[in-house]
Amino acid sequence: MKGTGNLITVDDKTIVNSMEKVFKEELEDMEKDLELLYKKYDVPNSRLLADKVSAGIYMGEEILRDLEDMEYFEENIEKLRAYIRDLNMKKI
Repeated sequence: MKGTGNLITVDDKTIVNSMEKVFKEELEDMEKDLELLYKKYDVPNSRLLADKVSAGIYMGEEILRDLEDMEYFEENIEKLRAYIRDLNMKKI
């Protein structure tokens, strides 16, 4: 970091590394939370749980919230993986 008057500049590599660290930490947390939900309902993905809810195997507000959480985690895990891939390309 360099100071220029009242401004501090940070090189791109430092920013990329910091972003990558934050994304990886968030990814790890989301993957753990998602895995717990998968185990809770003994399913490998949200689609199978949605099918079980539609078939009446599972019912209730908690299950619907968990299904919504699963879908959120699945979608955002893919986004985070893409962001990390993009950041890795910037390092090259």
